[in-house]
Amino acid sequence: MTNVILHQYAGSPFSEKIRCLLGYKEQAYQTVEIPVIMPKPDLMALTGGYRKTPVLQHGADIYCDSGIICRFLDGVFPDKPIYPQEQIAGLTAAVHWTDTFLFKVSVAVAFQPRAMVANDLFSDPAVAEAFMKDRAELSKGSTELGMDLSVAEPHWLQHMKRVEAQLSSAKFLGGESPTILDFSTYHCCWFVYKNDVLKSDLDELPALAQWMQRMAAFGHGEPTTISGDAAVEIALNSQPAATPVTSETSEPRFAIGDTVEVLPIDYGFQPTRGALLLASMNELIVQRTDPRAGDVAVHFPRLGFRVAAIS
Repeated sequence: MTNVILHQYAGSPFSEKIRCLLGYKEQAYQTVEIPVIMPKPDLMALTGGYRKTPVLQHGADIYCDSGIICRFLDGVFPDKPIYPQEQIAGLTAAVHWTDTFLFKVSVAVAFQPRAMVANDLFSDPAVAEAFMKDRAELSKGSTELGMDLSVAEPHWLQHMKRVEAQLSSAKFLGGESPTILDFSTYHCCWFVYKNDVLKSDLDELPALAQWMQRMAAFGHGEPTTISGDAAVEIALNSQPAATPVTSETSEPRFAIGDTVEVLPIDYGFQPTRGALLLASMNELIVQRTDPRAGDVAVHFPRLGFRVAAIS
């Protein structure tokens, strides 16, 4: 199965996490290059509101958040698994911390003043202003993306030194082969150290630098580009694989089929509304109908998201 579509943009760190995983899995796939800022009409036709990057599409099944995307890809491309069951509790906790707290730290480090001179996004004042307004709207009602550099930098350096020490005696954070923690840590490091101004910091972290080279060597698989309109057309001509599951629910307040909204608990409080198909310990699925995309099933990880009644 290679007919997955990654909705992403080149500079997105979480997209790099998925691109790197697809490279490790040696897979062919399609990509849609979505706008960095809103509006994103093709993406909204598929997700119904969720606007973070990336999103993965398989027919009329839409996967939101890299957490559920990585699990889906590991399931459909089972060679070289990245979720060793003997480590699953610790890995789940470590990856969630990395994708939330460490990512917030990496944003502050990557966008520090001395790094901005080499950041193409901020070379045009009008583009920079539009980007900042868009991210302010994305984080409206939340403080989860904001951290002063004076607070972030000590946390970043402390963790990088610990990663350096661990990688001094192993090829990957998971040992001789990578786990999901390698891919989550890599995208944060990639986001910071792809900037030439900050890359020299790796001179003091040789094991980390070598590990980043090993991760980068996986490449990005075999992507081919299609348009957003073509991706929406694929959804319209497909049927969701997800079907209602009544025997498993982690949300006793709701019954399968109830109209609900699902949204992140950290930032990006733009809900996806639809009929609840599944509420398990690991996954939330809602079905919705879009004028352009038809019937789609939108998947979210349970960790980091909440279900609410529509008021």
